[in-house]
Amino acid sequence: MRDGCSRSTRIATRLLLALSSLLLIGVAPSGADATPTSTLRCGSDDLNVIWRGTTGGLAGTFGELFWIRNDGGSACVVSGYPSISFYENGKRLLMKTEDFAGHFGNDMMGITSGRRIPSIRLLPGGIASFWIFGNDVMPTCINASRILMSVKSLTGRAVIPVPRVYSAWIYCGGGITVNPMVAGVSGSDPSRPLRSELLL
Repeated sequence: MRDGCSRSTRIATRLLLALSSLLLIGVAPSGADATPTSTLRCGSDDLNVIWRGTTGGLAGTFGELFWIRNDGGSACVVSGYPSISFYENGKRLLMKTEDFAGHFGNDMMGITSGRRIPSIRLLPGGIASFWIFGNDVMPTCINASRILMSVKSLTGRAVIPVPRVYSAWIYCGGGITVNPMVAGVSGSDPSRPLRSELLL
């Protein structure tokens, strides 16, 4: 998918995937061939992290939305920016990360200007969410088989495998931006309808 092909081919492939998957929006989360694994804990409670979808990459820049679900039996408080790293065959791949409150300042994802990064009280079964943004048309790309996600205030980490609609986690240009965790499923504060953000 987002691998060593031309820019026009990558854009056409993302568009085709997005158009063929519009019916998935608003239903159960899109998944991966391998089940995500998590040792991420808030006290004794387990937190599960899953990939929810993408904005698509028609202009070369795309976002990926992730959900963090409290699978434990008590409330859990999370806040701040997740730490993201990429791996292939057990080896960490070189990719810089930058914490960014809102996607390129337009407040479409992340938090609106003037709002503080929230502390989120996750009840059992509750969901927090966050976006990461990257580029798939610049030279020098990585092809990762998994993302590792951790949070400073929590123990453990979550392993997020490649979604079934991708060939790999492919990011180009040497860096990504990471939005803060927010309450709810949209990765935005204030929240937005998923249909206004997701193509896949």
